[in-house]
Amino acid sequence: MRQLRLVGIHENGESLHLSSDDGNSFVLPVDEALRSALTRAARADRSESPAAPLSPRDIQTRIRSGATAEEVSQESGMPLERVMRYEGPVLAEREYIASQARNIEVSAPQTHDGYRSIFGEEPANLGEMVAYRIHSLGIDNESLTWDAWRASDGSWDVVARFELPETDASIALDSGDEDSTAKWSFHPNRKSLQNANRWAQVLSELEPLDAPVGARRLTAVADQPFDVEADGEEAGAEAPAADSEELLDVLSARRGQRLGVDEESDDALAAMLSRNPHPDDDPRLAGPAPTEDGLPRLYDGVSTRTTSISLVPAPRPEKDEAKDSSADSETSSAEDEANAKKKAKRSSVPSWDEIVFGRRNNND
Repeated sequence: MRQLRLVGIHENGESLHLSSDDGNSFVLPVDEALRSALTRAARADRSESPAAPLSPRDIQTRIRSGATAEEVSQESGMPLERVMRYEGPVLAEREYIASQARNIEVSAPQTHDGYRSIFGEEPANLGEMVAYRIHSLGIDNESLTWDAWRASDGSWDVVARFELPETDASIALDSGDEDSTAKWSFHPNRKSLQNANRWAQVLSELEPLDAPVGARRLTAVADQPFDVEADGEEAGAEAPAADSEELLDVLSARRGQRLGVDEESDDALAAMLSRNPHPDDDPRLAGPAPTEDGLPRLYDGVSTRTTSISLVPAPRPEKDEAKDSSADSETSSAEDEANAKKKAKRSSVPSWDEIVFGRRNNND
């Protein structure tokens, strides 16, 4: 291919004057095709120009948001050595935030033996709980790494990365997340930590809510028939206070513990609940006993039987009437004598003359 060089604009003003190495001259008309080709070439040159260099503040902001030095260098076109010069303080800040999140308490002290054997009498923080859960799932603790970066809303995303064992791929499937990364949302000022994905819930709880529960042994509760006579005799006996205290102790010990964690404790609680008296049988829960005054009363329960009650008193024998009449006469005579004695003892009221003149009236 022959090489041409530009000599200048042709004298007609609409073409370019070109010449070759051997001295031959050529004319190239300036048309629309030539103008489009020159425009595309200029645009390509501008796109390939290096981006403006980032300031140290911008570099640290990008790294604080989770970017690596290699990513910042590739995006900005800056040398990697220059970017790494500013990443040290930011990486130390991210590690400090991750350590703060690991010290957040995720479980209060529990009273059951399972918790005490792992964490003792102290509350469990996130780092200890994750280490225990990782080990219980058969994951190597040496593969566990922590990191943190600032989110757009001002909070921090704290992550724990680990390697799943190749022999058991069902762990990732059960978690609902193929990526073996647990993520939490952390607010350092409020000391608030929230689960951001399924792995975070699995690793930060001693027993996840939807974890498979082992087979439990169930204890049958005895069904005691309701016996009026037997229960009436036992109603007067006071229930021992030791049963109530023992039940309260068991409930306090099981506070925060889910069913299925301690099978022996579950069976003991079921047995104690089966011994509790029925509210109708417990004299402490029952109301006051009705007084026996001889009047007809309705039963507490609802009955389908109805009984007519006569309000006319039945006739009594004549002997009873004679006794009643003699008793009434004796009572009336005794009342008359008592009234006479009261009248005899009553003093007369003095007249007006006695009050004024100090003497009794002759008419009296």
